[in-house]
Amino acid sequence: MSKELQIILIIASILFMLFILGVTKNKKMSFKHTLLWLFFSIIILIMAIFPQIVIGIAKLLFIETPTNAVFLIFIMLIIICNFYISIGYSKINEKVIALSQSNAILKKRVEELEHNDSER
Repeated sequence: MSKELQIILIIASILFMLFILGVTKNKKMSFKHTLLWLFFSIIILIMAIFPQIVIGIAKLLFIETPTNAVFLIFIMLIIICNFYISIGYSKINEKVIALSQSNAILKKRVEELEHNDSER
């Protein structure tokens, strides 16, 4: 890994951490998601500070250049993050469906009560 790439990754990961903390401070992201993104940025920072890890991963996976290993690691982190977010989306979708059904039942019940009151 070139020194230029190493410096860029260190600066980018620190800026990303500051951005994540700023977004969390403004309450635009939950603490749970903050931890996930901070974890990813720490991985990037560790890879930037200790390029031997990336070189070792590149050799282990038979990747010719460590830069390609960095891109592979980033892609895998994005896939993991996307999967994690998909799980959250599925849970929210189930809650929205249950809430809509509950709302429809309550609405029908209110209509029945109004209808009964108007008959009296």
